[in-house]
Amino acid sequence: MFNLCRNLGEMEQTRETYWESHPGTSSIKLRWRALAVRHCFHVLPGESILEIGAGSGLWTGHLTAVHRGENPITAAVFDDGFAERLASRNLPNTRVVRVRDLSRDLPEESFDYIVGTAILCHDRYPQTLRALYSLLKPGGQILFFEANYWNPQVWVKNNIKPIGRWAGQARCQIGMRKYHLLKIASQQGFTRVDIIPYDIVHANTPRFLIPRLQSLAFILEHTPLVREFCGTLYIWATKPGVRQRPRVSLATHPELARSTSVVVPCHNEEMNVPRLIGALLEYYDPYIHEIIIVNDNSTDGTAAAALEAARTEPRVKLINRTAPNGVGRALRDGYRFATGRYILTMDSDFAHIVPELRDLFDAVAEGCDGAIGSRFSHESLLVNYPFVKILCNRAFHLLLNLLLPTHVRDISNNLKLYRAEILKNLQIRENHFAANAETGLKPILAGYRLREVPISWINRTVDMGSSTFRIAGVAPNYFRALMSTVRDAWRNRAAPGAERIAQADQ
Repeated sequence: MFNLCRNLGEMEQTRETYWESHPGTSSIKLRWRALAVRHCFHVLPGESILEIGAGSGLWTGHLTAVHRGENPITAAVFDDGFAERLASRNLPNTRVVRVRDLSRDLPEESFDYIVGTAILCHDRYPQTLRALYSLLKPGGQILFFEANYWNPQVWVKNNIKPIGRWAGQARCQIGMRKYHLLKIASQQGFTRVDIIPYDIVHANTPRFLIPRLQSLAFILEHTPLVREFCGTLYIWATKPGVRQRPRVSLATHPELARSTSVVVPCHNEEMNVPRLIGALLEYYDPYIHEIIIVNDNSTDGTAAAALEAARTEPRVKLINRTAPNGVGRALRDGYRFATGRYILTMDSDFAHIVPELRDLFDAVAEGCDGAIGSRFSHESLLVNYPFVKILCNRAFHLLLNLLLPTHVRDISNNLKLYRAEILKNLQIRENHFAANAETGLKPILAGYRLREVPISWINRTVDMGSSTFRIAGVAPNYFRALMSTVRDAWRNRAAPGAERIAQADQ
């Protein structure tokens, strides 16, 4: 164990030197990683986080900030100097532990989550994973951001040792290979292991260029083969067991009490409807005025699942639609039926990201007319997003921003919280998925003050059913919706007394 902690100490020192030598980008990239922790885990207030190799707290500060100081963070360091520097920062809800032996200095099965950045990629990482496994509670998770072996710079440092030493690499440092790492993590007992290339933006990138490179970076990070050369892998894994999560309310704004009608269009979503209703009521019960399940001519038990929920919760309401189907048609019916001051519109497979909705509620509580859940900023997180879909989405938004006086990142996602009159008065022409673009773009062009907030997007798993979204079928509809909106916007702009055009808050 001594040799293991010596390795971790070397990695901690090397990593700290690296981040301090890139002051222009280190703060941005470390915030991205802290937000990725939040998005992956959907951390609830009170859940505990262990950071391995916290150093002077460069990343710890971002972790405490994105989690609002609501989570007890244990910052494990392997150097006395780092322990003193980190303790002097007085970060909220943070305890500093000087570690000499992982198995003795930290209690077993005490942490809900364990995280680290550039600390695991050393030649004794299997032993580290074994130690981390023992520190996690059953059902706990790890997330580490580590050097990718196949990144050209990492490969050179890893295989040409004099260059690695000249560049300041630790003697024990290695690049990590996905498939070998997957095998080792599984051998240590971890399940649901995801090892995903991450962050193609180099640390030497001028700071002013980073916002301009974000859309391109998203594409490259999801492009087959190209993505394998990202500088980092993130390693996300779970310890088997029943996860005991705290029962907490995320509804913190009294002025939003009983304000919100939730409108959920559903086609064959029997598996997802109960989970979504349960999550909404668990975390946001004080906000919920009603939950409207719009059953869009389903052939499974979607209607029965909604009726079963309504038996114990009268705020759950069901609209049964007959053919013809269509997301746009379902949204129009749901908005017309809603009676709350605000309307939260969302898909039925969003149950796993419900804790992230608090950012949307924060936006309207701060005075915005509405908020849009944005999947496409580096403060968002995409897991297994299909490459063709991301390419089409980025092309759509590029064209949108060129043709209209806007600067938006993602207005086509069906995750929006608006003042009710915005959606009730909105003319939705599209009958299918392209209606989601209309509900994002038209309110912006009408001058409403909307904010895009970062969220995660995680592809459906087997227990969530399959989506009916098919890019080949819906792409022409999105293009038609955009062209129609552009035409109307330019006509209104030329007309006397036209409404002002406002950009979304970024």
